[in-house]
Amino acid sequence: MNIHTCRLYREQKGQVLYLVAALLFVFLAMAALSIDIGFALHAQRELQASADAAATAGALDLSNDGLGTNQAATAKADAILYSGEAGDKNAYADLSGVTMPSWSPALTCLSVCGSGQTTGCVPGATWVPSCNNYAGANAVYVKEQVNAPTFFAKIFGVNSIAVSASSLALAKGGTFAPSNVELVIDTTNSMTDADSILDTTGGCTIPGISSPTREDCAKAGVRTLLMDLDPCLVSQTSCGTATNGNVANPLDEVGLWTFPGLSSSGVIPNDYLNCDGTAVTWTQYAPGTTAPPYMNVVPLSSDYRTSDANGLNGSTSDLVKAVDWGDGAGCGTSKYGLQVTTGSTLRHTYYASVIQDAQNDLSNLPASRSSLQSAIIILSDGDATAFWCTSSGSPAPKCGSTAPSGTPPNNVYPATSDFTSTTPISAGQYECHQAISQAQAAAQTKNTAGLTTWVYSIAYGASPQAATTFEGPSYTGPLSCWTDGAPPGSPAPASNPISGCRTMYLIASDETKFYSDDSQGCLAPDNPSITSLQNIFQNISNDFQTTRLLPVSLYVPPQ
Repeated sequence: MNIHTCRLYREQKGQVLYLVAALLFVFLAMAALSIDIGFALHAQRELQASADAAATAGALDLSNDGLGTNQAATAKADAILYSGEAGDKNAYADLSGVTMPSWSPALTCLSVCGSGQTTGCVPGATWVPSCNNYAGANAVYVKEQVNAPTFFAKIFGVNSIAVSASSLALAKGGTFAPSNVELVIDTTNSMTDADSILDTTGGCTIPGISSPTREDCAKAGVRTLLMDLDPCLVSQTSCGTATNGNVANPLDEVGLWTFPGLSSSGVIPNDYLNCDGTAVTWTQYAPGTTAPPYMNVVPLSSDYRTSDANGLNGSTSDLVKAVDWGDGAGCGTSKYGLQVTTGSTLRHTYYASVIQDAQNDLSNLPASRSSLQSAIIILSDGDATAFWCTSSGSPAPKCGSTAPSGTPPNNVYPATSDFTSTTPISAGQYECHQAISQAQAAAQTKNTAGLTTWVYSIAYGASPQAATTFEGPSYTGPLSCWTDGAPPGSPAPASNPISGCRTMYLIASDETKFYSDDSQGCLAPDNPSITSLQNIFQNISNDFQTTRLLPVSLYVPPQ
């Protein structure tokens, strides 16, 4: 063999180049695979986030009966609006071409699971939100899909990777968010009127009470709220022993306020414990945070039910005793719970201070409750009519003196002022605007978690007309915040007279939180079909619950 041929045959230098080239190809392929798979996983996370947002948006609409016959269409439209499709609110710049199957979003009705049932139900649930709404559904299923582009894999002919994400969201009521709720209930003389005076079409109906008063109907609405909120976790068979009205680990705490206020803290139990056997002593109004008057009848409490599955706890809960006759104290349907001002103790309406006091209570919660969502719910006709006068006439006006035509009854100021002697004259001026200002201040107050107070307003028997004359307790025509029209010594400009309906509308922290029984033509724009007090309180309770994401395997989508 030629020496050169032999050398060439045995030469091994350079062979590593072939190995490096082969390994380099493998490494590049692995790098391409890892980068492209990494982007596909990133795309899947983005797709899942947008699908969750879309399903949640649709589920929120299933909780809003105010949408009426448009509920199903709105739920689907909002699910699409919050999806990841191009131009929608959760579209990602690095993920184009997102689509949904023609059947997505889909509305469905989930139930409590029966024995052996694994789809179409919520495992472990003993209750689910009702499907008895306009949409006939309580859950929304969304599927999104996209071909995520590749980068290096294109070398091998793989231009994209198919990615999809699905989400199933249950309507509000699927899970609970702890909250602090302050109820402000009108107990002025107008609440003794029969509800039928306001609503001749039937209005409020209460089993056991043939002709309920407005106060009866208000208390029935509160009972509905107490049945819908949760004193403790749903999973607890018992909330445990209550101390000072609260269980050990409460979810929703509820406080009760009234106006006018009481003369002393000692007479507060008489307002709900003795079946009206002892009349309570009301007293004059005063600036907010001043006592008397005592307007907080029951502090924030969670003993209103002994567990989520049980009914109202009338045997020991002061909160329940204030609104229910089945309280163990022997009360009947004619005399029970909160009393209404009557006779010589009659006080006219002023509620700016009670709104201020309720918010002050929320601003001073213990640390364990200070980061939770708080709310004020006020029910009234909105007609602020309290009088400010002095016995001496200095400053004017003098109590019992002749008044300008068209103001107090028979053009005479009342014998006593509705306000304490230390209350400034300004309290009797622009009273409805004062209430609006206090409500707006509450709605802008943030707690330790940065959450602002929700302010709900329920206009009950409120008129949308601003009259210019005084309306007494038996008046059945248009009501108005008449004192806003001409405060003593400072005639109001024409723009200041405001109706009770408009006042209650402006008290709500946003339009969705304004409700009305619509008996006087006062319409709630965002909740026009929710007009009975029980339905109003039930709808409000939904806001203290949240939507819930469920395993997508519970729904079988169309093929």
